[in-house]
Amino acid sequence: MAQQVSVKKVRKEIFEKELGYKDESNPFGDQKLTEKFTWKKKNEYLQAAGLYRPSSKDQDVSKMESKVREIHQVKKRRDEREVERSLLEAQRQDHDKEMHDEEYGEWLTKEEKFHLDNAKARTQLRIEQGRERPLDLVAKSLGIAGGEEFEEMTILDKPPHQLFVNLTLDEAEEVMDEISTFCRIDKDHLDFWKAMRFICNDAIIAKQSEKAGRSKAGSAISGLGAGVAEGVVGDIHEMLSGQTKRQLGDMLVEIKGSIGKGSKDMDTQFFEAVASKIPLYVARAEVEHWHLRAKVKSDSWLKKKEAEDEAAIVESAAAKAKEWADLPSGMPDDADGGFSPDLEPLDDLEEELPTGACSPVLEPLSKYNLEDLLDPDEDLRVLKQVRQTILEAFGGSAASASGSGDAGVDRSSDEALFRAEMAKGMVSGEVAFNAMGKGSADEFHGEITLDRKHYEWEDKYKPRKPRFFNRVKTGFEWNKYNQTHYDHDTPPPKIVQGYKFNIFYPDLIDKAKAPVYHLEKSDTGETCMLRFSAGPPYEDVAFKIINREWNLSHKWGFRCVFDRGVLQLYFNVKRWRYRR
Repeated sequence: MAQQVSVKKVRKEIFEKELGYKDESNPFGDQKLTEKFTWKKKNEYLQAAGLYRPSSKDQDVSKMESKVREIHQVKKRRDEREVERSLLEAQRQDHDKEMHDEEYGEWLTKEEKFHLDNAKARTQLRIEQGRERPLDLVAKSLGIAGGEEFEEMTILDKPPHQLFVNLTLDEAEEVMDEISTFCRIDKDHLDFWKAMRFICNDAIIAKQSEKAGRSKAGSAISGLGAGVAEGVVGDIHEMLSGQTKRQLGDMLVEIKGSIGKGSKDMDTQFFEAVASKIPLYVARAEVEHWHLRAKVKSDSWLKKKEAEDEAAIVESAAAKAKEWADLPSGMPDDADGGFSPDLEPLDDLEEELPTGACSPVLEPLSKYNLEDLLDPDEDLRVLKQVRQTILEAFGGSAASASGSGDAGVDRSSDEALFRAEMAKGMVSGEVAFNAMGKGSADEFHGEITLDRKHYEWEDKYKPRKPRFFNRVKTGFEWNKYNQTHYDHDTPPPKIVQGYKFNIFYPDLIDKAKAPVYHLEKSDTGETCMLRFSAGPPYEDVAFKIINREWNLSHKWGFRCVFDRGVLQLYFNVKRWRYRR
């Protein structure tokens, strides 16, 4: 009994010391946790077989200690596995983060490349269409200097750094954004664009100083910028202009060396101002270097083009002379080769003519029947009415509307564009504007008579309405409702599916600025007004169209192009979806 009590006490001590468990408090709620489990049935069988051997105190204690060590080892292995699992999870998260960052970086690179490619394509398109911005011409001159050929090899007359002289502060800041874009696009000429950015930044600083009310003399000589005394600007410009990059670099080293020595006879303030402006003239030298390279090739192209044009004129003249030489002269064989009869003296003719008669004599009005006389104004009105009737017969109301007014204005170029577009005819499902027929959706579109608008350029150019030839695309909408209520023998009413607007601006003064369009409210919610605006000498023109969302995808027919004096705006409207 004493042995059992001592073993029980040792068990309690081991449980409490090694495991922290007691019979009164343990996570299992077992009040007999420290008591030894005895397999009585097993012991009875062993006793019956004569194999039962009771264990001693030392054996029981040793066995308990062995179990406790095993428990500690299991806990240790479990903690190690938790640490390993945490490390593996951290490594997995780091790997996922690296992969995500790499994919995100690639996506950013692709997005940046996409935007830059689009910017480059827009620049090339503006150059091809003759709508170049100043920096587009600068980029074009770089391409020419690098050996690229264009249909027109013209470049800026002055070096590009002189673009900033007449710009406002807002315009200079916009140009700075464009230059930054070119720095990312054109890696082959990165030094050039960095120089342009430096020059533009100097111009912005100078214009900011002017805006703040400081002296404008600093910008009077090619935009030297702020920080230079008014009296020495001319001297600095004369000293630095015309120098090469190497000469300017040597001058900067020499000036800094002289300033460092602190010579008493030296005008330190003046030469510090010179040193501060040398980087600007280094940038200008870089820009002028590329401009001169492009100018040499541009001048060579111009000379070659002039020679070709002159040769073409001579060849055309020779061909025409040969053509006229083959024609009969109409002169008798005995003619002396003169091209007209000999002029008679005026004195001989005066005897046959009334006194002082060098033109027909005016007859009195009473000599003529008043019914045979024509009023010039009335004759012009009748002529216009006849023309309008003919145009309506061949081209719909759009033709008549686009041809009104403009007496005394040469509309031959408008007429050529109009007839060329009208000659294309109509494809399946298209009708002329306002010619869909009675009972159709004709009330949803048409030309709108705009209120008289005063233009700033009226004193210089006479306003006139542009001509146009528009088409309406119509068709049947076979949605669920129409499939239920109609068939091909009794089709549903046609609806407007799209428009094709052709507005002619052949005599636009500023051809580099394309016309624009925008939508405005109409008199009903089912319609809206589409207004087209351009520069002088054209007035605005507007049309009422159906108020439906446009499909702006090129895949579905959207087109907005201004080329050779014609603004083409083609679009289809999105379909209605019928739902019960």
